[in-house]
Amino acid sequence: METLSSNLNAALEASRKDLTRTCNVKVGVSPNKDGYGDGIASNMRLGWIATKDVNKNDILMNMPYDELWELSPKAARTKVFAGILDDAYEGWTGDAGLVALQLLNEIARSFAKSGIAKPVRSPPIQAFLDEWIKALPTPAELQTQHPLFWPERDQEILQSSSNTKIYRILDDIEEDATWLVTNVFEKDRTKFPETVETMSGESLPCFSVEGYKWAMALVNSRAFFVDGSLRLLPFMDMCNHDDDAQELRGGFMGTFGTTKGVEILSSRKYKVGEEVFLSHGPKSAADYLLENGFCPKDAWKTAVSEVSLELDSEDRFYDDKLDILEFETYDQAPMDPMQSFDVVSAPGRDGEPDPAFMQFARLAKLGGQDAFLLESIFRKEVWGFMAYPVSQKNELAVVETIVELCESSLEDMKDCPETTEGPNAEVCARLRTSESRALRRTLEFMLREKEALDLKEYYQERRLKDLGLDSEWSPEDDMSNPDLNYGQTRSPGGADFDW
Repeated sequence: METLSSNLNAALEASRKDLTRTCNVKVGVSPNKDGYGDGIASNMRLGWIATKDVNKNDILMNMPYDELWELSPKAARTKVFAGILDDAYEGWTGDAGLVALQLLNEIARSFAKSGIAKPVRSPPIQAFLDEWIKALPTPAELQTQHPLFWPERDQEILQSSSNTKIYRILDDIEEDATWLVTNVFEKDRTKFPETVETMSGESLPCFSVEGYKWAMALVNSRAFFVDGSLRLLPFMDMCNHDDDAQELRGGFMGTFGTTKGVEILSSRKYKVGEEVFLSHGPKSAADYLLENGFCPKDAWKTAVSEVSLELDSEDRFYDDKLDILEFETYDQAPMDPMQSFDVVSAPGRDGEPDPAFMQFARLAKLGGQDAFLLESIFRKEVWGFMAYPVSQKNELAVVETIVELCESSLEDMKDCPETTEGPNAEVCARLRTSESRALRRTLEFMLREKEALDLKEYYQERRLKDLGLDSEWSPEDDMSNPDLNYGQTRSPGGADFDW
C-alpha cells in the first residue's frame, strides 16, 4: 500500500499544474479510524492525509473538469466508445454502467496497453491515470469490502434483509455485461481483452461479465453526482467517508475564478499527518451498503425501506396513464411505469408516505367513475389533481395497495435464511431490523388513514368549492347582493332603437 500511494502521489506532482489548483493532501495508508479517532470495523485501505495544517472550510483539494482524466457518461458515449457503442444503447445499469465501461477501458490501457486509445493524453497525465488504476482495490480485495463480491450465502441473506434487492442489481449488471460481451467485446478481443495481467503477474478480469461487475462496484463506491452528471475523478475518489465531513461539491477555481470543477472543503481543523475526510451525503443504510460497501453511523438514525409500485399493464386506461407520466408531469422528467419510493421511520415522523408516492399511487389506481379525469380536456391538469385525494373509492384502493406492499415486504423478511456468524450477517440483521421498523410505521399510518377516509376532502368537493357551489342556495341570497343581476332587467318595449 505504501508503494501504491507513493507512486500515485509522485504522478500527481508531475502533473500538478494541470490536475489541481489547490492540493493540501496526499494519498496514504488509512489508519482505519473515523473523524473522531475511534477505530472502525471496515478496512479503508488508502485515504487522504493532510500535508499541512488546515482550518475549517479550507480547500483540501480541487480539480477542474477535463475529459483527459474525468470519467463520465458523456465522455464514454461521445468520445471513448463513439462509433462502437450505438447511440441508442441504454443499459439497465444506466450512467454508472457507461462510467464502468470507460473504467474498464482505462484498466486495459494501463495493464495491457490495449483498449481504445482515447482520450489522447500527454505522458505525464497517462502515467497519473496508470498509477491511479494500480491503486484501485482488486476483485479479491472487494470480496470482504463490497456486497457485489460477497459469498453467495451472504448475498442470499442480504436479499431477504432489504427491499433494495441485491439480486436485481446483480441481474442488471449481468444482463448489460452479457450484451456488451456479445455485441462489442467479442468482436475484437485484441482491443477488448477478457483479462489483463498486473506487473506482479496477477490476472484481473477486464472486458467480461466479472470485469464489468468489478468496474460497477468501483464506480458505485467512488463516483459522485455533481453538477448534473455522475463523475469518477481520479485521486479525488481516494478520500474516505465521515458523517461529519463536507460533501464534494462543484465550484470555480483558477486565477480569475472561471475554471469549473470540484472541490472538497475541510469540515474542521486538521493537523499535518492526520487523515482527512469527505461525506458521501445523506443515503439510506441499504444504499450505503450496496453502493459503498459499508453503513456509517448516521445512516442508522433514520429507518428507511424502499417499496416499488408499477402501473397494471392490463388496466384499460394503461396507455392514457403512460401518456400522462411521459408528457404531463409538468417540469419533472418523464416517469417510468414502475417507480420506487422510500418509506421512513424517524423521530418526529408519523410514518406518512412520500407525497410523490401517494400521487403516483392515485394515478395507478384511477378508474371507474373517476376515469373521466383521464379525458383529453383534463390531460394537462390530471397529474396535479393526483396530488390530492380523488374519491373515497380511489383513496381506499391506494391505502390498501400500500398496506399490501408493506405487509408482503415484512412477510418476505421473515423468510430470511438462518444467519451465520460474521460481519456480513451482522450488518444484514441490523438492516433487516431497520427496514422492518420503517415498513411497520408506514403500515400503522395507512391503517389509521383507512379509518378516516370519510373525513377527507375529495375532488368533487374541491371543485364545487372552486366554483362557489359548495353551499345551499336561495334566491334571496342573490337578490340582496347588489353586484348580481337576477332575472329581467328592463321592461318589454323599453328598448331605445332607431329603426
